[in-house]
Amino acid sequence: MGPGHCLFLAMVWTGALSAIASADQRQKRALRCPAKYQVIPNHSACLEKSSMASNSGVIDADKTTIVDSHNSYRAGVVPTAVLMYKMYWDDEIAMIAQNYADACKGLVHDSGRQRSIPGRFSVGQNLAAGDYDVSWGNIVKLWYDEVKDFTMNGTNNFGRVGHYTQVVSANSILIGCGFALCGTTRNYVCNYGPAGNMDYNNPYRAGTACSGCTGSCSGDLCDCSGKVCLNGGTMDPSTCSCSCKTPATTYVGATCQLNCSTHTDNPGCTTHYSPSHCDQYVNVPEDCPALCNVCPCAGIDNIIGDACILGSRDNGGNRLEPFQQSLFQISALLYLLTVGFLQL
Repeated sequence: MGPGHCLFLAMVWTGALSAIASADQRQKRALRCPAKYQVIPNHSACLEKSSMASNSGVIDADKTTIVDSHNSYRAGVVPTAVLMYKMYWDDEIAMIAQNYADACKGLVHDSGRQRSIPGRFSVGQNLAAGDYDVSWGNIVKLWYDEVKDFTMNGTNNFGRVGHYTQVVSANSILIGCGFALCGTTRNYVCNYGPAGNMDYNNPYRAGTACSGCTGSCSGDLCDCSGKVCLNGGTMDPSTCSCSCKTPATTYVGATCQLNCSTHTDNPGCTTHYSPSHCDQYVNVPEDCPALCNVCPCAGIDNIIGDACILGSRDNGGNRLEPFQQSLFQISALLYLLTVGFLQL
């Protein structure tokens, strides 16, 4: 059996006293993990590196290979795509992917919420792991080769085609990947934003190549230079301009950035959803950023950075009362000031 068969498989996805007592741990975590991630229990950006992990990271040449391989496969889909965006590398997505690779989880996925980027978008994922040293080009090919089991607009088995459909999901524009050697096992992680596989039977719309983006077509791919409409905004592929969700005071600017200072959740957020829905549905954190603790820490108006009040729940998912939030903010600011003073 050759290395391509032995290697893996790949996996795809899409209280006062206790709060105060654990403040020091949260403060230390804040130095390496931005506050917008800390409010999501067990977010992959906050995971500890496994003691098994070594020889980790993705070199620049491999980043180029990863992006070019994806774009080659995306441009060559059969049937051709009316709209297929050109992919670009994203360092924030890559940071989360690398953190997850370093955690040595193998083929076990984190949840969609645990790899999401609050204030930006949901994130999809392809995994691979095995004992052989395989190039990134062959890893991407491994995922793409599931095309043999895929039928456009058919009734597909997600477990057999999900890697392929994420590779060619039309609206996934950004990619970032991580690698770690965990003992003798090589872990490969690629994350995609916005997440694909919303309809894995139709990852793109079939038709004349680039006919959906006549103003931005380049080599059968719609090229908006890596621009993404954030927080559920909608891209006009011919002009590469964004239409943002309402209210206009919350989703602002050319890319629909999140402005928390003026935001109040729609009443429907509390009548139709609970915090548990933030983990289950990708649209809920975008539509209800206060309910889901996306605000205030992920807003562009967060001027205190990692000393941001950590929403209404701590990292364990427990609700914090306002006075607890204030105590934590004060202690976090003092801690960061102290650390900064000691490092001078």
